[in-house]
Amino acid sequence: MKTSLTALTSLLLIGACGAPANTATDSEPAVTAETAEITYTAEDIAAETEAINLWFEEKFQESVARSPMTKTYLGFKDEDYGRWDDPSMANAERELEIQRAVVAEMQDTFTYEKLDQQAKLSWRIAEYQLDRAETDWPFRYHSYTFNQMFGAQSRIPAFLINQHRIATPDDARDYISRLNGVEAYLGGAIEIAEESARRGIQPPTFVYEYVLSDSKNIIAGYPFEGRPSDPSPIYEDIKGKIDALVSNGSLSEPEATSLMVQASEAMLDSVGPAFGQLITMLETQQALANEDDGVWKLPDGEAYYTARLAAQTTTDMTASEIHDLGLAETERIHNEMRTIMETVGFEGDLQDFFEFMRSGEQFYLPNTDEGRAEYITGAIDIIAGMEARLPEVFNRFPKADMIVKAVEPFREKSAGKAFYQRPSADGSRPGTYYANLYRMEDMPTYQMEALAFHEGTPGHHMQIAIQQELEGVPNFRKFSGVTAYS
Repeated sequence: MKTSLTALTSLLLIGACGAPANTATDSEPAVTAETAEITYTAEDIAAETEAINLWFEEKFQESVARSPMTKTYLGFKDEDYGRWDDPSMANAERELEIQRAVVAEMQDTFTYEKLDQQAKLSWRIAEYQLDRAETDWPFRYHSYTFNQMFGAQSRIPAFLINQHRIATPDDARDYISRLNGVEAYLGGAIEIAEESARRGIQPPTFVYEYVLSDSKNIIAGYPFEGRPSDPSPIYEDIKGKIDALVSNGSLSEPEATSLMVQASEAMLDSVGPAFGQLITMLETQQALANEDDGVWKLPDGEAYYTARLAAQTTTDMTASEIHDLGLAETERIHNEMRTIMETVGFEGDLQDFFEFMRSGEQFYLPNTDEGRAEYITGAIDIIAGMEARLPEVFNRFPKADMIVKAVEPFREKSAGKAFYQRPSADGSRPGTYYANLYRMEDMPTYQMEALAFHEGTPGHHMQIAIQQELEGVPNFRKFSGVTAYS
């Protein structure tokens, strides 16, 4: 599964609705009779390339400056460290208008034929990403704002817990500022979900159970109910981070107590009401939902589906062509499985083999804390073994470290099977391979290697960490997503 780029959506030239950009087209800008006759020297090309790369960086920094959350994901701290992004559709429209202006300025200011090959690729990626954003804009309300895979209900606690570092007392105060801002931030997402519903766009019934579970988990425990010994996920996180400041001498006990009082008040005054409003909305929508689970049910569903296919596959293949390819690949893989059945002497047909793999106790670790710990240890060992062999097939390696973690309890019921979170650009936070150990019967040991290699090394960790560490490539390319690459 691709790592989450949800909070990087305001980076330069990424689609204004938050859809990750994918890749450049193969086509190049048309060469006119006038430009075809011009021959540029190596010095001309070097100068124009340097100029456009400086310009790309300027525009990238401007886009980052508009997104407090992006700064945090990248590892930056400044006066915005206590703020959330503007989640409104009005802001998304402003970002699209900026994107249009940026590409127009590029086309008016620089000469494509005067660039080196990498700069030409950057140019085409910029144009492609704008084209994708324009294609996606009519469907800006089609994405389910809250669903079992992502949404502000899980993004808020995950961001605070995994992204907001507290190294100083000011960082703790910024955390509390973000707690006080949850009501406005989550409220903006609720407004979009409500508008989507008015347009006839809402998830199928089964989704609501998971989103409601996530939402209720956030406001279960102290200070919302019970005692400090049974803390809510956010309270537990900030207390642990503030206690660490006390332990290293950065904060006195009385100062820590004062900060925790402020944090509790922010959770009661902002976080609790915000999630209460969300739960009310979700329960209202749930009563109106049905089991229809395809985009065919949505307004202009066929056009939306076509747009998403192009974005998610980086091809111009039709739905029928992709379906036929899927059937062919399924048959190929099933034939490989039949060979394995013969090799191991399995008696029965393919469906019998599937059932054996699903139900065989020898393929699963215990559904206990000990079983979960064993899974994490096994995944770490698998990745370490792969890292030792990487020089056999690779000659470039990421500088960023990677860790393996279980998905946090507050979101494990609804989260995907496994996913990867990119490291921070400044090296302060490693990449993370998350394994969802909510139900150990969903995590057979024969999939451990495949998941570890896909999400971690040599998969998304090498892909994304190396991408971020590239030299001579504009930053907007280092931090946007390319489906064909990822």
